[in-house]
Amino acid sequence: MTLSIKPFKALRSKPSLIKKVIMPAFDNFNSNDLIKIMKNSRWNFLNVISPEAFYPEISKRLSKKHSLDHLSSMIKENIIFLEKKESFYLYRLNKYNKSQYGIVASIDIKKKNPYILKHENTLKARSDRILITTMNTNIQVGPVYLSHNYKTDFKFFFTRLSRKKPMYNFKTSGGTIHSLWIIDKDKDIDFVQKNLNKIKKLYIADGHHRFSSMEKLQNIYSKKYKLNKSIPLLSVIFNMNDVNILSYNKLIKFKSFKYEKFISNLTKYFPNLTISKFKAPKKRGDVSIYCNNKWHFLNIRINNKKQIKITDSELIEEIILKNILIENTRHKILQKIHLPGKFGYKTIEEKVAKEVADIGFFICPMTMHEIMSVADNGKIVPPKSTFFDPKPADGLVTLLMKD
Repeated sequence: MTLSIKPFKALRSKPSLIKKVIMPAFDNFNSNDLIKIMKNSRWNFLNVISPEAFYPEISKRLSKKHSLDHLSSMIKENIIFLEKKESFYLYRLNKYNKSQYGIVASIDIKKKNPYILKHENTLKARSDRILITTMNTNIQVGPVYLSHNYKTDFKFFFTRLSRKKPMYNFKTSGGTIHSLWIIDKDKDIDFVQKNLNKIKKLYIADGHHRFSSMEKLQNIYSKKYKLNKSIPLLSVIFNMNDVNILSYNKLIKFKSFKYEKFISNLTKYFPNLTISKFKAPKKRGDVSIYCNNKWHFLNIRINNKKQIKITDSELIEEIILKNILIENTRHKILQKIHLPGKFGYKTIEEKVAKEVADIGFFICPMTMHEIMSVADNGKIVPPKSTFFDPKPADGLVTLLMKD
């Protein structure tokens, strides 16, 4: 068995309607976003994927009907249309003064997929929700975000193609500029296919639940039809060097918090502790801690070098939160917030100032190399260990499961 990466006929919208069609990024999703979408929700894919967002009390039967009716209306009104030719797509994400280029493609998913590796566990309820939606609508709206570390000849091809005017070019609320070009010329399709064939193994960066749901769907079809027939997986594939990873930082609120006692115990464990202006963690183990209007800096791995396969987040939980705070000072945690690194250190300062938290931890993000190593060894990192930003938009190109 090898990877089978292919072009596909995409469902996509008119360029003038793309911002009305794409789903909001759930990492940026809040009540104000929902209100805006509801005011202009007629053609948003959220109606297809999650009618419950608009109608919390809707039944399963009516939810399915709403999804299908909305999708049929989008097609009937020519809001979205099916491409006539199987094509690849060049996708560019631009944020943090950095551009990353990837290929949108379809990947055959079979009963076992040893060449697509995971690094996170999934929640059954979440993957089941995606599975039900896919079975109800027969489409995949959001791609699985994949990465690889193989050498390809894409660099000059991407440069040449990106000089042309993109089909879509827009900015989303999180500040990401999304650009998309269709690759539909036979010569270009062959070139892309040849280079994709060089990739022997892929790593899931983001989209573990989507991938899990498609594996479940393939298993259902295999049992139903008694055949190990593959199903397509909507994917976007990036080189590991282009992937941008941020940390998931932590905010902790205690029932009672004594700064002097905390620092005294922390210094016993970490004599290298310093107090300074904010310093962004640069290497594995670096942690910046904010409390009492001060930033404190240490390396949590100095006395824990043997624990090379545990994440910095886990070490903070085990050493600082459990050993130093809870056991030594009997602090009780009232609330723990995982804060994506995109919000920056200023957000941590603001949350502590507003007493939402007593302590904030700014953590060094894992590298893609470390994530790949975890996956290669069949290991799993805890939830909220990595945050990929920017991410592909849902609804930009949609994969129809069956014609």
